[in-house]
Amino acid sequence: MASMPFVSEGKCVSVEWDFLQGLLAKPPTLPCLQNLRKEKSRNAARSRRGKENFEFFELAKMLPLPGAITSQLDKASVIRLTISYLHMRTFASQGDPPWSPLLEGDSNCSKVRRSAHSLATDMFEQHLGAHLLQSLDGFVFVVSQEGRFLYISETVSIYLGLSQVELTGSSVFDYIHPADHVEMAERLGIKPHLRAEAGCHTAPDSASSTASTSSLAGTPEPAPSSPHSPTDEPPERGFFIRMKSTLTKRGLHVKSSGYKVIHVTGRIRCRPALVPGSTRSVRRPMGLVALAHTLPPSTLNEVRMESHMFVFRVNMDLQVTYCENRISEYMDLTPAEVVGHTCYHFIHVEDLENIRQSHEDLLRKGQVVTGYYRWLQRRGGYLWIQSTATVSINHKAPHERNVIW
Repeated sequence: MASMPFVSEGKCVSVEWDFLQGLLAKPPTLPCLQNLRKEKSRNAARSRRGKENFEFFELAKMLPLPGAITSQLDKASVIRLTISYLHMRTFASQGDPPWSPLLEGDSNCSKVRRSAHSLATDMFEQHLGAHLLQSLDGFVFVVSQEGRFLYISETVSIYLGLSQVELTGSSVFDYIHPADHVEMAERLGIKPHLRAEAGCHTAPDSASSTASTSSLAGTPEPAPSSPHSPTDEPPERGFFIRMKSTLTKRGLHVKSSGYKVIHVTGRIRCRPALVPGSTRSVRRPMGLVALAHTLPPSTLNEVRMESHMFVFRVNMDLQVTYCENRISEYMDLTPAEVVGHTCYHFIHVEDLENIRQSHEDLLRKGQVVTGYYRWLQRRGGYLWIQSTATVSINHKAPHERNVIW
C-alpha cells in the first residue's frame, strides 16, 4: 500500500492508493456536476413540454368541435383534425361553385331593434345545419381525392357506432370491406398507380367473383355502351359499399355484423384549372360529397311493409319462387303468371344493364336497392317500380339461400 497527495479546497491531503487494484480506496467528495446537468436538462424538457402542451391546447380550442371533445384529444388527433379542417376549407373555397359561409351582415350598419320573430328566425338558421343532419335518414360525408374523410357528420354514430372524431382525417379504405376497395377507388377517380399509396388493396375477392359469375351466367347481356373518357363521365355517383359497424343487437352483447351495407349517393366536386401552355380550362376532381343510407340488416325476421309495396321471393338467378297476391292491386298480372319466370323476362331491355349491375352487387354484398326500372304488363306497356333486395339464409339449412325482392 502507498499514499499519494491530493489537493482538495486548497489543502494537501493524503489518500490511500491500492496499486494492486488500481482504484481509489477513498474517493474525494467533489460536487457532482453530472447530476446538476441532468437536473438542468430535466427542467428544460419540462418547460418545453409545458409550452408544447399549451400550444396544442390552444390549437384544439380553435377546432369547430365542442369543448368537451377537444379537451380530451391527444396530440396526434389534434394534428389530424386540424389538417382535415384546413383541407376542408380549401375544398369549400376552391370548388365550383364555391361554398361561402352565411354572412352576418355589414358590420358598419347601425344596430336597430329587432323583433322577437326575427330573433327566433336567426336562432333557427344558426342551427339549421344540425336540424338538417338530424332529419336525414343517414349521414353526410366528404372524401378527398386521396381517399381521406375531410368531414363526416356526427350522426354516423347512430348508424355505424363510429365517432366523428375517429373518422375525420382517416382513410376511407380503413373502414370499408377489402373487396370494395377497388370500386371505391374507381368512384373517387384514384388512378391505379396511386391506389396503394391511398391505402387501397387491389386483391380481388375470388369467392364473390366466382359466385357472381355463376349466378349471372344465364342472364341476358346488355348492349355494350360506347367508351368515354373520365373527363366526360358525369359527376353523379350512386353505389353500394360495406362499412365497418360496431353496433350490437338490442338486448345482446354481440355484434350483429362486422360490416353494414351502405347506399352512397353523391356528386364529385371539381375545381376549374388551366391546361399548362394553353388558355383552355378543365375541371379537375377534388373529392366526393355524398349522403349515406344504411340498409336494414339481413338478420331481420320482420320487414315493415308500406301500402304500396309487395314481396317477391326469388332464387339467386332472380327466378321468382313466390309472389304475393297484392301484385294484382298494382299490375294486371297474377302470381301464377309471375312464379317460375325470371325477373329479367319482365324488365325493359333498356333497364337490363342497371338491373344486372344491381344483381351483381346483391351477390357480392348481400343487399342492394335498385334504381327505378320498367316492369312489363300483360296488356302492354310498363310500370315503373323500385326494388330493395336482401339475401336471406335459412339457418336450419345454411346452404339454402334465396332473395327477398
